[in-house]
Amino acid sequence: MKFVTYNIQAAIGTKAYRHYFTEVGHQVFNTRKKTATLKKIAEFISNYDVACIQEIDLGGRRSGYKCQGDHLLELSDFNYIALQENRRVGNISKHGNAILSKFPLYDVHDLKLPGKRKGRGAIMASVDGPDKFHVVNGHFSLGLADQLDQARFLARAARPKRPLIIAGDFNSGSASTPVNLLADELDLRVLTKPNVKTYPSWNPWRDYDHILASPQISVDRIGSIDIRHSDHLPVEAEFKL
Repeated sequence: MKFVTYNIQAAIGTKAYRHYFTEVGHQVFNTRKKTATLKKIAEFISNYDVACIQEIDLGGRRSGYKCQGDHLLELSDFNYIALQENRRVGNISKHGNAILSKFPLYDVHDLKLPGKRKGRGAIMASVDGPDKFHVVNGHFSLGLADQLDQARFLARAARPKRPLIIAGDFNSGSASTPVNLLADELDLRVLTKPNVKTYPSWNPWRDYDHILASPQISVDRIGSIDIRHSDHLPVEAEFKL
């Protein structure tokens, strides 16, 4: 089973630090470049059986008031999608997470993560593939205190689920306390090691994006992919369930 997690930055496609400032219009308006980038993302993730997507826009002005999840489903080879909205910024953006799958998704849960600033979340679903499993896709806050609270919350929510894969943008390294607290609480292996750098995509030196899995799930391959459609690199894995 081929799996990927990807913070797509709402298809803004930042490729250098200066672009956060010189291309600020992409943060608030839809553009042809973003439409083209979303199509490239759809083509890329079509190579996988399950894709966990963070920072997807669910219909704000910056995505042309259209849900990027619907576009990804239409443009890719996936058959099923589960969406979660976490934060709105006026009519500019609707921040969310998504799970896309070539197998049916069921028992979907929208989990609002705790934090001093609201707007982070995780989406949990069961995947009805040849071998059934459960997946959680999350996007953690920046601060350590919030990350610890979010790891504890997610551990409680996902505890009964086995076999389990947790993936997403944790905004912290694989050796960090929040990531390992979550792994320890749920008896998971942190598959992404410190050498799997994902941020920023043009010169990655931070390992922010991770995949954790139950011990009974064997891993044939894992690593980041050097593809520049976001300010994060995607992380892929190949599993045997």
